Amino acid sequence: MLCRTQHIMEIELKLRLPPDALAALRADPLWAHTRATHKQLDNIYFDTPQRALAKTGIGLRLRSDGKHWLQTAKGGGGSRAGLHQREEIEFAVAGPALEWEGLAGTPFEPALEPFKDQLQPRFRTRFEREIRHVTSASGGVIEVAIDKGDIRAQDRHEPLCEVELELQSGPVDELFALALLLVERHPLVLDNRSKAERGDRLAQGTPLSPPTKAAATAAPPDEDTRAVARAAVEAALAHWQANEAGFLAQPQGGHYDSEYLHQLRVAVRRLRVACGPLAGAAQWRQETLAPLQDSLRALGQRLGTARDWDVFMEETWPALAEGLHDAALRQKLQEAVALQQATARLQAQAALEERGTQHLLLQLGRCLAQPDGDGEAQPFDTLTAQLDKLAHRLRQSLPRLEQLSPARLHRLRITAKKLRYLTEFIAGRYEPQATEAWLDWLKKAQTVFGLHNDRVTARTHIETLCAGMEQPGKLQHSLQAALRERAQPGLELPELPEPYWRP
Repeated sequence: MLCRTQHIMEIELKLRLPPDALAALRADPLWAHTRATHKQLDNIYFDTPQRALAKTGIGLRLRSDGKHWLQTAKGGGGSRAGLHQREEIEFAVAGPALEWEGLAGTPFEPALEPFKDQLQPRFRTRFEREIRHVTSASGGVIEVAIDKGDIRAQDRHEPLCEVELELQSGPVDELFALALLLVERHPLVLDNRSKAERGDRLAQGTPLSPPTKAAATAAPPDEDTRAVARAAVEAALAHWQANEAGFLAQPQGGHYDSEYLHQLRVAVRRLRVACGPLAGAAQWRQETLAPLQDSLRALGQRLGTARDWDVFMEETWPALAEGLHDAALRQKLQEAVALQQATARLQAQAALEERGTQHLLLQLGRCLAQPDGDGEAQPFDTLTAQLDKLAHRLRQSLPRLEQLSPARLHRLRITAKKLRYLTEFIAGRYEPQATEAWLDWLKKAQTVFGLHNDRVTARTHIETLCAGMEQPGKLQHSLQAALRERAQPGLELPELPEPYWRP
């Protein structure tokens, strides 16, 4: 048959929504005068038994709409704040079997050639798609596709209900403008995962990616502070979204991996530093980023409350429980701790899916999608002044740590975190050994201050737990005494290293 290949760069935003919100989305006045096209799509995704394509970020599928078959290869690019940008090759095929003529001369040909004989169906997606087209005031066109169905791999399956906003023409900013409008009206949640990624996880029997730590910021040594700020925001946002799906999928009453929340909280803190002192020193996108700081702070506090209960449950409560000889009371308190932890987790999960958080993510994605202008490069002088200020605050407090109040120690902990994150963001400018001493010191300081903060938080949590028990005063006295009997972490820290940022 005649093979006509379409080669495009796919640019789209992907958002999920609960099925019971579909009717309101379909009835949105935004497309009251547009006609919807309905298709029933059956998709077969291929890979080798060793997942060679998934490991290289390539998706290969066959799609049927009941009349025709299309073969599609996608790869390259990436996803950020729900924005997926990938190279796509698509062409018609005779039926449900892979063909190779349409890939000839494309970047996918050499990538797929070694695996031709090993490829086999890995998973399927089946869904109904409703397609509408929205034209912006400037004439740009966006395809709105509502997909409802499921993903299947062997005997496993999971539901699929999402909206894809694909840019057909016009600037990418219009994609974000439409998404922001829809998020204000409907319970849409950005999703960084493609159908191929979700299907691959399902086929493995591990639908959740493991918790992910922050990756190094990819900023070349010779870049000015604007490029460093951009790279830091990108890295922190990627860290957030690498852990979000795993945390949101944590079941109540089942196995709970608290590391997802831990990493999410760290990501939000890193994002606050990247959008605040770093972007401020670089004079980069302050008109967009400065107004987001309050939202980031509020989100961090809600995640922090849940994380504090996780720490109490996992690290403090077991030792306290051992000292309770009344089994009934011990069980009652255990249930109270579990209830507080579960409630805080639900509130944190809700915070991530709230409209304000989706607005925050879209604004960050919109900011990153815009190229930087040719303005004057910002030197590192302002940033080094920030580093000096933070280091001075730590140096002044070191000789009298034992005399500081818990609130002052907590502020010092925050100072150490800011200095650590800034150091990690700009480490690419220096030889590794130049920053190693500082990072080692800051990590130790975070641990020391963190242990003291955990002790203060534990005292507050004991008060909360005892308030609902019989003889709360007596019980609280007993638990607080047991807490005091545990070894108090020391406040010994070595002297600060010499500033790596000063010649």
